[in-house]
Formats: sequence, structure tokens, C-alpha cells
Amino acid sequence: MTLFGGGTILKIMKRVFIRDVSLSDFGKLKTSLIGIIQETFEKLNMDSDDVDGVFIGLMNPEGFTGVGNIASYITDKLGIYGKPAVRIETASSTGAAVFYSAYAAVKAGLYKNVLVIGAEKMTSLSTHEVTGLISQVIDPYERKTGLTMPALAAIVANRFRYESRIRPSKFQNLLAEVAIKNHFYGSKNPTAHFKKEINREKYFSSKYISEPLRLFDCSPVSDGAAAIVLSSEKGGVEIIGIGQGTDRQSLSKRETITSFDATIKAATQAYQMAGIAPESIDFAEIHDAFTPFEILGLLDTGLLKRSEIENFYLSKEGYHNGRLPVNISGGLKSRGHPLGASGLAQIAEAFKIMTDKYPPEITPEKKDVCLTQSVGGLATNNFVTILRLRGAVLKPAKKDTEEFFSKPPRFKSDSNLRVYSHTRLYSTAEGVESPLDLVICEHNYKKFFARYSDRDKPRIKSRVKITKKENGIVYVKQLRRFSIKG
Repeated sequence: MTLFGGGTILKIMKRVFIRDVSLSDFGKLKTSLIGIIQETFEKLNMDSDDVDGVFIGLMNPEGFTGVGNIASYITDKLGIYGKPAVRIETASSTGAAVFYSAYAAVKAGLYKNVLVIGAEKMTSLSTHEVTGLISQVIDPYERKTGLTMPALAAIVANRFRYESRIRPSKFQNLLAEVAIKNHFYGSKNPTAHFKKEINREKYFSSKYISEPLRLFDCSPVSDGAAAIVLSSEKGGVEIIGIGQGTDRQSLSKRETITSFDATIKAATQAYQMAGIAPESIDFAEIHDAFTPFEILGLLDTGLLKRSEIENFYLSKEGYHNGRLPVNISGGLKSRGHPLGASGLAQIAEAFKIMTDKYPPEITPEKKDVCLTQSVGGLATNNFVTILRLRGAVLKPAKKDTEEFFSKPPRFKSDSNLRVYSHTRLYSTAEGVESPLDLVICEHNYKKFFARYSDRDKPRIKSRVKITKKENGIVYVKQLRRFSIKG
């Protein structure tokens, strides 16, 4: 609507609601990508004639299925051709990105009803092929050094443990608690990839992928789809806050690696739009492609303080009957992680929980307001969305948004070349010998990645020296001091 007055034009932005959602099964599916999308679309309570526009999220259909120009291909197969359709991609946050774009179109009044689809078919390729495709989102130099997404996540995790002054054994226990919780809820979710609970023995008997990350710290390779209908007509759940943030692609170019600035930027926008503070959030769906990312996501959205981490997980406060239920859908860790679908699936799961379409025995008592957070690549393109149940009364924020977030501690750098963080990678890229010790080094606040070639494992703050540069890869080893006795 446009109002004219005093020579100015004022556009009244629409409110945006979720009208309906649907989810496919997640896992290793025999159905084709188009088949998965068709089945998910058919579950929606929506006539195709009501669709004004279609927004589709797929990270890499060309690589995974060999299909290009896929937006019009999908609308053709769904029988809704002739309507505007576009494909959107932001790596592993693609599902949230397509939701963000569809929301903007409805908010601006371009469309009344929009169909949002997020999907991926990944399991038709081998693990090595999938790893190679996913690694394409990593900085080219870091990829050449041998870094994979699990290796980067492990390097972040090790540095986070060091900065938080958590003993290695206790930190491993915290990661175990995240995995055990999310597998518990996956076992209750009928669409989840992993429907079996795990215990501490099962977790600790699983192999290392990249230290400290074990198999049960990493989300699976999954197929799946999510679909949501957004509308300017009143629905059961309203989008009251939404935000997007980006960061440097290279982890070594960032001031800190233990707090994702892209999430903080997105959360700041979402909270400011909603006019609320983190304490108004009743439950959350946090991007947990790796278990430590759930912890970082809670910190970067202001839902948790660093001093609260250990008690939060050891006291099981993240369960449905705790003070802040987190990933009670099973999360990416257990529900599954079809790249283009995950961010949208988080929102769909939240809608189901908020509208009593979830098993009552695991539905939180307070479910009026939900926050979802999605990470693209290694936190280079992140999204935060805040949902409100229709009719819910919100408490306005009483302080500046910047005060919501706990910043990581600062550590002095020096003129010596030292190990900033490290990992031993066991599941290496094709053609790279396993295991592979990888480090990120720091010198006068400047960082770079290298391969570590020494008989002893690297340690944070250890002094190292560059031994060679070969084929664009830097090699370092520990610097030792020798004394000569007479």
C-alpha cells in the first residue's frame, strides 16, 4: 500500500507469516532430487494456483545431480510453471538464505503467497566426492594445504577450548553431551536421518575424524527437502526478526576464529527488528554441523555466556524441559544435513513445535518465541531468524543490542612464530596421506595455515619455524633450543 501526503510516498511493509510447512524424510533416500521435492510439495496444504512466486534453495545440484537451470526445471515438474522462480545458494546456509529472500519479497508486497523450497540429493556420490564438492566453499589456499570442513571446525574447537580454559577431557565431555542430546531428539523425530540414541560409551568408542572431533561430532551426508509457504495473510507463526551477516572467506584472515562475526551481525539485525532481547527466546534451532558449533552458535546469538557453558550442558539445560531447549528436532547432527535444506528445515521444525505438531512428550512448555541460526561455509554467510507464535506477548529489550553478546578473550601476540591452533586430520582429502597434522600459526597478529612436520603433536603457543614452502604449501616444525655442555 502507498500513502501520499506532503509530497512524500510512504510504503507500508507487509507482515509475513508462515502458513504451512512440510518435510521429507532425511537420510539416504532412493528417490531422485525431483522426486523428494515433489513428495514434500504434495504434503503442503496449498493449491498451486495460490502460488505467486517460487524461491528454491540448492547448494550444488550441478555437482550432486548434474542438473542446471534448476529453478524452472523444478517448477515445471511441480506443475506451477509460468510463475516467477529463482534459485539461491549460500553454501550450507542455503535453506536460510532462500527463506530470507522469500521473506523480503512478501514483506515488500511483491507477492502475497510464496512457496519456499530447500533441498539436496547428496548420497548418490561417494564420501570422497561429497567431501570434494563441499570443500569448494573453502578458501583455495586453505584447501590446497589439506584443510577440509571437519579440519577447520576442529581447529576452531581447539582454539575455543584453549581460550575458554577448559581441560581437554572436560571439553570432550561437553561435545559428547551435545551429541548425546541431539541423538536423543533425533530418535523422537520421525523424519530424522539418525533415529537411534547414543550413550557415552558409544560416543567415546567412535573414531576421530579430526581431533578433537569424533564421528559422532559430525553431521551426516543426507538427502532431504523442506518446504514452507510464506504469506502476507495472517497465519499461526509470524517472522518478527531476520538478519544476515558475512565474513572473510579465509579463517586465517579473521581477528578471532572462536566467535563468528557473521552470526553476531545477523543476530543483531534480527533482535533489533524484533525489538526483543535474548531472554525472550523460548527455544532455539542452532546450526550444529559439528557439535562445537552448537556451543558457538549459542554464544554468538547471545543465548549463552561463556561462563555458563559447562553448567548448561552438564545440567542438561538444553533439553525440552530445561531453561533453553536447543535442537530438540535432533539438529543437523541427528536430523541430517542435506545442505540446501537444513536452514529451511530448522524453521519448519520450529513451526511444528510452536503449533503443537510435535510429540507432546518432548514439546517445551514455553514455545512462543524461537530463534534459528544457520551457518554458510565456515561461517562466511550466516542467518538468524526469530519467530513468534501468533498472539504471544513480547517483552521489549531494555539494553543495547551490543550488550547481548559475550566477546572472546583477547590474547597478546608477539614477535615469535607460534601455533595458534591445530588438529590431526584422519579423514583426509583424496590423494593426501593420513593422518595429517595441520596448524594455524600466528606472528604479530597475522595468521596463516601450514602443515606441521614433527614427531611430536603441535600445541597451542608452541614456537615453530618454517622449514620449507613447496607447491604453495607451507611446512613448519617445532623450534627447539639446544644447549652445549662442556
